[in-house]
Amino acid sequence: MHAQHARIVDWGGWATRGAPWLDCGYWLIAAGHHPRAAEQLAGGVAVWRTATRDGADAFATGKAAMWAGIGGDDPDPWTRKLVQASAAWHTYRVSAAS
Repeated sequence: MHAQHARIVDWGGWATRGAPWLDCGYWLIAAGHHPRAAEQLAGGVAVWRTATRDGADAFATGKAAMWAGIGGDDPDPWTRKLVQASAAWHTYRVSAAS
């Protein structure tokens, strides 16, 4: 991110119950950060540090499957961005576990 730009995250898009760390890294990836950088930035948020490796892996896998299903064969640009971000995070988590 550049100092002269700001990003707004709509946290309330799909309000659900879950671990408080769930979206910390994901939305940083959707905003354009590489998954490794997003997780490092999220590390500055206390709730992210409560995430387990298995939990983050499962969430990344679930997000990738969810957005792939929502995106279908021809997603709109916003949905395509989320499909790509979730796939990138899933790929990063899988490769980091190897």
